[in-house]
Amino acid sequence: MIIDDAPLLYPYDAKAFSARFNQKCLLGEFEEAIQVCDVAIELNSENGLPYSRRGNAKNQMGDFRGAIQDCNIAIEKCADNAYAYFTRGIAKRALEDYGGAMKDFLKAVELDAGEVKKYFNHNYAKTVLVDGARVHSDKKKSINEL
Repeated sequence: MIIDDAPLLYPYDAKAFSARFNQKCLLGEFEEAIQVCDVAIELNSENGLPYSRRGNAKNQMGDFRGAIQDCNIAIEKCADNAYAYFTRGIAKRALEDYGGAMKDFLKAVELDAGEVKKYFNHNYAKTVLVDGARVHSDKKKSINEL
């Protein structure tokens, strides 16, 4: 079985859609990645993950407002979706909403503290808002102190 067939053979298997989505993103085929998410949403509109993944693909294409809309839906469906907060933070940062980005990155870290990438982006957003010395010292603090 090739990965392209997995979503068709297993239409309710989130892993099959995730693998297909990841493959398309790695190849830079973001429009196709969005189509994969669209099918996943059609099959199960209550699952927030395809919305946040579609938001990620929209970020890659420069559709930051569309990414925020998708992430808002994902968060509405699953309030503890760290990936959706992280993805929305990237979109807000791109639109120069640094305060909003910082809040989203902080929430993503709170939900999934083990993800260094999310912590890095939180500090990136803070760099724009405060001086670099404070941001540097924040790296040594725990998430609860931020």
